Amino acid sequence: MDTTQPPSTTAPTDAPTTATTLPTSDAASGAPGGVVIMRPEDELFKPVPKPPGLEEATATMFQNISAYLRGELTATTEDYKLLESMNILATEKYKEMTDTASGLTAFMQSLQDKYAAIHPYLLQIDNIDKNVLELEKTVNLLDEYTKRLEAKFKTIDKSQLVRIDTSSPAPAPAASSNPTFTSIPSSTPSPMP
Repeated sequence: MDTTQPPSTTAPTDAPTTATTLPTSDAASGAPGGVVIMRPEDELFKPVPKPPGLEEATATMFQNISAYLRGELTATTEDYKLLESMNILATEKYKEMTDTASGLTAFMQSLQDKYAAIHPYLLQIDNIDKNVLELEKTVNLLDEYTKRLEAKFKTIDKSQLVRIDTSSPAPAPAASSNPTFTSIPSSTPSPMP
């Protein structure tokens, strides 16, 4: 015996007027085109019974999702706070570096001013150094000449020197009042100038 009821052709007055059509392979249903027309009062639209503990599980699920999202937002907020504090510290560090650089710039400017002030004196020191070097060369040449002159003087025989008496009426050299010695001409060369 067939337990399915044939679809009713008229809609009840208290049911909504919309109907759902589902395809079927039963051609014997009597509906045109092999489609079964289902009405809201049919079995598919009846409420499904709730399994036990569904409301508690749903509430727990929403609480857990809420806690998870709160944790994610808290972690993101903490990341942003950390980034903010890092930016503040970096700004302070850059400010210190800027102050140091400006201090170094001022110090360098004062050093340049001091160098410009002593530059003429440094040039004078360089000139004095050149003059001292030239003077040392001249002193060395004079020392060598004195040593040669002394060596020549030692080679002259003192016996060849004749004492000139200044008490005699012979004309004496006008510039000297001391007794002088004159040398007998010899074949020694004259000293170098």
